[in-house]
Amino acid sequence: MSPFRASIVPQTAVLVVLRSLLFLACRKYLLQALYHDLQGLSVVQDPADGSYARLDGDDHELETLPTTSSSITKQHPPHQKKHPLHSTVSRAVFSISFSESCLLFILLMCQGLDIFTPRTRSLNWNISLALLLLTILVFVPLCLSLISTSSGTDANSRQRPTILRVLLAVAPVFVFLFLLSYIPVPSSLSSWNPIIASLSRLIVLGTIILGLLSGFGAISTAWAFFPLLSRKSRNHPSSRDVANSAQALDRVRSDLNQRKEEMTRLRSTQPEVQVSWYSRVASGFRGDNQITSLSQEITGLEALEYQMARNLDDMKSRHANAEFSGTLLGKIFNLGGGLFAVYCVFRIISSVINLMRPVRSQDPGTSSPDVITHLLAYSLSLLPSLDLAEEDIAVISRQISLALVGVIILSSIRLVLRGATRALRVTSRNLGASLMLIILAQLMGLYLLATLIQLRTSFPPPATNPDMDDTTAVTTNLFATLPEYQVFGSLFDGSFLLSAGCTTLVLWFDERINRVEHA
Repeated sequence: MSPFRASIVPQTAVLVVLRSLLFLACRKYLLQALYHDLQGLSVVQDPADGSYARLDGDDHELETLPTTSSSITKQHPPHQKKHPLHSTVSRAVFSISFSESCLLFILLMCQGLDIFTPRTRSLNWNISLALLLLTILVFVPLCLSLISTSSGTDANSRQRPTILRVLLAVAPVFVFLFLLSYIPVPSSLSSWNPIIASLSRLIVLGTIILGLLSGFGAISTAWAFFPLLSRKSRNHPSSRDVANSAQALDRVRSDLNQRKEEMTRLRSTQPEVQVSWYSRVASGFRGDNQITSLSQEITGLEALEYQMARNLDDMKSRHANAEFSGTLLGKIFNLGGGLFAVYCVFRIISSVINLMRPVRSQDPGTSSPDVITHLLAYSLSLLPSLDLAEEDIAVISRQISLALVGVIILSSIRLVLRGATRALRVTSRNLGASLMLIILAQLMGLYLLATLIQLRTSFPPPATNPDMDDTTAVTTNLFATLPEYQVFGSLFDGSFLLSAGCTTLVLWFDERINRVEHA
């Protein structure tokens, strides 16, 4: 056995053990709290009446109450309950994304500290990068397709996989990969490595997604902490106001249920006339006046119930925020939120400037993303214990900007996840939590890749040794396998501003037309 292989095998075994420990730690400890929080965030829609409710159980939906004592004896003991298949798959996908993301950063630290051989680092880097790309490109779309197709079925029923179901689940993945192949690879990348080509195309898509999320989060944060951007005065509802609104909503729902019961009774009393299609069309035009008027009442009550439920949820949120703002911790939080909202406004202005100014020939390594991050980095350079050059200030400012963009995304992720479950009409809290977990896995992987691209700009590959060939140079430095960030900078600013503009219009019209205040 050659010396290189003798050193690669044990070192790779150590990294495999580390990868397994990260996977198990995420699945054992991190997901216990995260999955439970996502279950509480998931809003379950009742398909019968269109109202939203929260389930009280941790793992199972309550269907019917037991009527006899014999039904209690048939229940399974608690220790025999198993997680649904979609829950197990979503946990595994998230754990893979988390473990491989952590291992990529560990390999970068090993490169800086000169731990392990360059070939070992390069081999495991390519393995982790390939697994992360496979998770984002294949596993996540496949799981989303399976969850979206099973969201309308009973969670407890097991359906046998058929060829049609398999094709319906796999087809969106092939469509996604086919459309992704049309994204052009930057001309600076002359490598035919499929991993690098897939990474470059995915970075384009990820930059757009992160830009859209950042724009949505920036406007949402500014809207919450700057009342002048929305309504000039925000009234804080009292407990009595919340109780009165809840009682009014209960009355509307009671009337709605009565109308639906009356509709069911009227339809059951009508004789069954099953004749030709002409008779059905003629009877539809002729119609029953009582059923028609009752159907119109139900439609109006459903629209009223939906709007009143939204207003009640918003009123409860503003009431809780008002009580929290009166505490010391709430005042500190509001102060920090106001400062962060100021940064969001400056970030929008900086994106406009970046798109309007002509392309400069200066090195992107000496430029800063925005004024505030540059001032923060410059204030750090004033510390007597730090001696930073101008290039170092630019590097630190880009890292601060990347961290603040991550905070903006985190501030909007709850609304995005809840909107995804509502858009797919998820009727199970476990199913909604699995869906959110898979979306989080993809967003975490995309944000990691964007972070790696930023790190490549901040810490570019060193100059190649003249005695070292190109293949050895690429193998030695891990950053050489990543594309440069300046290719994607304007793409992020464009998607950021597009999302910010659309979010502003939606929030403004929602408050003026639907009278919903966004706290």
